Amino acid sequence: MGSLRDVFWTKQSAGESMSDRVAPGRAAPDVRFYLPAPLLRSLVTSYYVVDAPGPLADFTHPEWGNIRFLLVGDMRFGSPDGHDMTPPPAPAVIFGPTDRTRRFDSRGGLTIGIGLTPIGWLSLIGSDASKAANAILPLGDELGTPGEALRQTLAAAQDDAAMVAILDALLMARRPEPSRYHDAVAKVQQALLDGKADQVAELAEAVEMEQRTLHRVCRTVFGFSPVRLLRRQRFLRTLAKVRDALDQPLGQLIDSQYYDQAHFNRDFKAYMGMTPMTYFGTPREVMRRAAEQRNALLGAPVQGLHIPRK
Repeated sequence: MGSLRDVFWTKQSAGESMSDRVAPGRAAPDVRFYLPAPLLRSLVTSYYVVDAPGPLADFTHPEWGNIRFLLVGDMRFGSPDGHDMTPPPAPAVIFGPTDRTRRFDSRGGLTIGIGLTPIGWLSLIGSDASKAANAILPLGDELGTPGEALRQTLAAAQDDAAMVAILDALLMARRPEPSRYHDAVAKVQQALLDGKADQVAELAEAVEMEQRTLHRVCRTVFGFSPVRLLRRQRFLRTLAKVRDALDQPLGQLIDSQYYDQAHFNRDFKAYMGMTPMTYFGTPREVMRRAAEQRNALLGAPVQGLHIPRK
């Protein structure tokens, strides 16, 4: 079986590395990741800053919930084909967990985000995640401070370190005692990250839950049914391997839970709204840099594979 570079990738110009690929005429965006305070690391995957000096366009991956603040500039989100591109409903927003891509673009700006683990969603947001799935909602006062006031405080900060300190202080003050669902959610989260369960029955056995209880926990805290979560995690595991290994044999990259390459290709189209050839032919100006920075700091190139650090 051929390599992904042979199958998916068009030749780069001589001497050009993957990390150098930027759309012609655009300055490269800067993506920076920071760990939260140690006591927040079961709740928050990371803080991240996207600093775009000029226009950009890219596609998100399926991910857990996020809180994002647009501090300067603009941002739009829409379908993978670029239709229906609209600004978020407020400069401070909650992105519910997703099982599909979004296209996003900007003329330039500065954004800071908070990545949430499923336990973080349970503890800091607390609402039914299935009702926020694949949605962008105003933050409001979910963090105890009006979203716009918090955005203005962050925008006035001198640098990234000051913004991280503001968010750490805010979330430490909000950090509740573990709920009675904490242990159950932690078990499901770990089992999804382990990737050993292929079927819902196997997942239920691994976390020692009845399937009906598992379904309720998954939808309420993770946003989707167990079967959708298992399929999403399978896709993310393969995507994480593919992104850095386009010249390796395809059979070494596809998750063992896929039947064959065609099965993976169908999943790719379902989650990313395009073929692998189309996706890997785009500059991926933000998400490629985000994967590199996230992997270096956190050990996982995508948020959906994040293992909380201590």
